[in-house]
Amino acid sequence: MICDYRLKVFFTVAVKGSFTAAAKELGITQPAVSNHISELENAIGDALFFRSRRETVLTPKGRILFDYAEKILNLYRCADRELVPVRRDERRQLTIAANPEAAKFILKPLADNFCRIYPGTEIALLERAREESAIMLEDGEADIAVTDAPIPNTDSTVFATVSIAGASRPAMTWYLNRKKSDSADNPAVEDFLLCCRTFK
Repeated sequence: MICDYRLKVFFTVAVKGSFTAAAKELGITQPAVSNHISELENAIGDALFFRSRRETVLTPKGRILFDYAEKILNLYRCADRELVPVRRDERRQLTIAANPEAAKFILKPLADNFCRIYPGTEIALLERAREESAIMLEDGEADIAVTDAPIPNTDSTVFATVSIAGASRPAMTWYLNRKKSDSADNPAVEDFLLCCRTFK
């Protein structure tokens, strides 16, 4: 895997909230984590974390680096997927129920890009109203629902906004919804969201 390991260590500490938890996650020692962070801090010339016995919190410069690190590590993952041949047993299916406007103007190019990077995945992009999307998500007939308002009792986040130049508010906001039980257990969904975050 292509990766700047120090950046991965930094990102893991920030997400896990402690050097000990990051060391466990990465399978290295806590002193090794500390050394990687020290090297980054020396290169930057400033602290990246406020450290205490209870917690490890990002400094203002740490927050800046975190935003870049997330994008950079996502791009590394996408590069790996494009460079490493897909195995036959990696064929997967992804079903997305979506607001018709979001399906046509937002999700179609994202799905095309995803299939280019993950050619072993078949995407079914279904145009559905929010109520039907909610039912499909609940019944397991859809992996993701993209709607014009959050679906109750799901993990819902803002997925995309469309703004008019000069307007103080977005003209349209679409929400991505997933079943809470599926939020960390579906590799196809996670890979699709990764591609969405790095798509240009």
